[in-house]
Amino acid sequence: MGGHQAMVGQQPPMMGQPPMMGQPPVVPMAGPAATAAARDGSHPHRPIPDARVAHGRGGATTSRIDPSQIPRPAYVSHEEKVVYNTRSETDQATHPPAATLEYVGCDLGSANPRYMRSTMSSLPHSGELLSTSGMPLCIMARPFALPHPEEAPIPVINNGTMGPVRCGRCKAYMNPYMRFLDHLRFECNFCYFVTEVPHEYMCNLGVDGKRTDWTERQELCRGSVEYVAPDEYMVRPPMAPTYVFLIEVTSQAIHSGVTTSACEVISRTLDNLPSGAQVGVATVDSTIHFYHLKEGAEKPSMLIVPDVDDSYAPLKSGLVVDLAKNRSAIDSLLKVIPETFSTASMGPNASTAGIKAAIECLKPTGGKVMAFLATIPNVGVGKVEARVGTAGQRTGNIEKEPLKCMAPANRDYTNMAMYASENQVCVDLFLCVSSAVDVATLGVLPRLTGGSLYRYPGFNVQQDFAQLHNDLRWNFIRPQGLEAVMRVRASTGLGVQDYSGFFAKRTVADIDLAAIDSDKTIAVTLRYEDKLVDGRDAYVQCALLYTTTTQERRIRVHTIALPVTSVLGQLFRSADLDAQSNWAVRRAADKLLTGNGTLAAAKDASLQQCISTLFAYRKFCASNNSSGQLILPEGLKTLPLYTLGLHKSYGLRSDASPDDRAMWLYRALHIPSELSTPAVYPRLFSVHDLPQHGAFPPIPPCLWLSAEKLNQEGAYLLEDGQEILIWIGRQLPLETLRALFGTENVDEIISSRATLPVLDTVESKTLNAFVNAIRKQRGAFMRTRILKRGDTLETLFYNRLSEDRSPSGMSYVEFLCHCHRLIMNKSN
Repeated sequence: MGGHQAMVGQQPPMMGQPPMMGQPPVVPMAGPAATAAARDGSHPHRPIPDARVAHGRGGATTSRIDPSQIPRPAYVSHEEKVVYNTRSETDQATHPPAATLEYVGCDLGSANPRYMRSTMSSLPHSGELLSTSGMPLCIMARPFALPHPEEAPIPVINNGTMGPVRCGRCKAYMNPYMRFLDHLRFECNFCYFVTEVPHEYMCNLGVDGKRTDWTERQELCRGSVEYVAPDEYMVRPPMAPTYVFLIEVTSQAIHSGVTTSACEVISRTLDNLPSGAQVGVATVDSTIHFYHLKEGAEKPSMLIVPDVDDSYAPLKSGLVVDLAKNRSAIDSLLKVIPETFSTASMGPNASTAGIKAAIECLKPTGGKVMAFLATIPNVGVGKVEARVGTAGQRTGNIEKEPLKCMAPANRDYTNMAMYASENQVCVDLFLCVSSAVDVATLGVLPRLTGGSLYRYPGFNVQQDFAQLHNDLRWNFIRPQGLEAVMRVRASTGLGVQDYSGFFAKRTVADIDLAAIDSDKTIAVTLRYEDKLVDGRDAYVQCALLYTTTTQERRIRVHTIALPVTSVLGQLFRSADLDAQSNWAVRRAADKLLTGNGTLAAAKDASLQQCISTLFAYRKFCASNNSSGQLILPEGLKTLPLYTLGLHKSYGLRSDASPDDRAMWLYRALHIPSELSTPAVYPRLFSVHDLPQHGAFPPIPPCLWLSAEKLNQEGAYLLEDGQEILIWIGRQLPLETLRALFGTENVDEIISSRATLPVLDTVESKTLNAFVNAIRKQRGAFMRTRILKRGDTLETLFYNRLSEDRSPSGMSYVEFLCHCHRLIMNKSN
């Protein structure tokens, strides 16, 4: 990361990455380039790469800023494989690649950053130094992250009845950094307690002080391992994975196609359920209907639960059955449900009462409630009303009013979710809605049970069926665990301050997850309880006790080693932009979802965090501090851009509907770092001129998120990790329009259609291959919407162009100047 001289016009390195192959960092200036590199405050001759933005005198004008030279993320797509070793050949910590980079990780003793990523890859030796830096200290733990296909799987260790070897005091699990004093004793790397080695685990030490079997025992050479749990780790024998599908059958659900779609996708995806799965089916309108599936019976009997104010499971057994033995009966039931309720008249929806009854049904075994809803629950327990929040209001104090509509409307949902979590029941919601349903309230159920929240606004069978089908299928097949408990341990001097994510918390040290999967990330904020030793490593370990879908009890353990430093400049060199952006997004979401936060306070908190970090760098690490320059550390040079993007997101913009806002905030609470970045700064590509090689990667270069990059003669694709928007200019050449969309008239293209036409043209095949490459990168199906100039839904596209000035905030250039003024004011 040495001293690269600032140069204008060079290709910037991958965001969050040190410059590679001698490549200099970009220096976005309109005036003369800075001639001195920033230096480390303690080592004046050790430069730190930074980026500088020149302003007018005192930074009061934007006239001298060249928009083409200001920092932006460099989404690099490598044709060659990028290999990352978690430890160097000399057993030193290495700086992880950016979360948005595709790489192959090699676990050499510290966990792959897919599983545990810190906001800084070096830790300050004291809380005072952390405070001075202005940066957060947080670990993004994703125990079931999807590995790269070329990465070695996490090794499974079976120590028999002995179980995993652990520290006798802090209970940390054996890892490569525990020191064996001799063949009888080892010293814990977390608390330094000396524990006797179990007789079955004894081994002689070599001349290097290591056990002679250290390369054979995976826990001694890998940062990530998984243990088969002995009986002492079980409260009860592992249960078969059990699912209750709850389908709304109100008149609105029937006529909108939601009921038929739900039955169809369930039937299609049953083959994806794990072996030994138990399945039950229930329906709900103004009452609740369970189906008693007797083994061998041709038709199930319907059991009606009329009491929706205090709903219950009508039988103690027989409501869930073995899928393999009753597959044909379940398929038949799913086929006749839409016909059975086809003549339903308009009436209320008791779906929350249905969820409560399904939870009671699963109480003996635990499992999953998968509810497919079309309308707001408006009768019985948990009835709610659609709340009108900030949408459409244009009063001057919108941003300063607490967002009460983001808190649950009543305690029923929190109580129900905690009850479900205590009984190891997870709730997944599929909201196939055409109007508001109070997502902020309903979302409490998946949030506290480790579930998943899906929403298909303006549900249309033709447009949304494929997304619904893929969402349910992935829900079944993704890596996941049930009945989980997670604890994070850290070195002496560090402690866990709090957790953020989808879970329930009933004890001080642990979090409870009725389910956890590869799409869920838990943020763990650390605090200082004492000073760390400069020059040594500090350690963080995430241990997850869970049940596999194949009914085995396992303990998944991830351990990372982070070097400790007393040098502030080293902290900035080790800053992880993606993880820090993820932390900022989560902090805003956590606060707003309490119902007590305001948009103004959330924006100000993220802005002040950004300013404090940049001020610390300017004051303590940069040289030649010209008052006319905004100085940005290389690793965090797009921090202002991401802060602005957060301000303009659906989570924080003032004109978002309550359901749009709540959906964005709930998603922000569990997505990993590689998805929080595009959530605040999506990628924009021109697709009318894609390279015709027919295969991706490499992914073509991105455009700025500005309307000035759009041309009426072009077509553009924007993706934020969740959905894909394709915008078509009115003057797109006819031959391109015909080749891509099979028409010569822009107006014939169905607005917001969910699928691209697959035509027998090179251009169409290339565009479809490109869309599929993005989906593969993001690990999601990502519904596609096609928009054209003049569409009413065109604002969906323009709202994401965060570099432009809009009612939601300043332009990027203006925001950089604003940041510069605030930093200079802080300096004075």
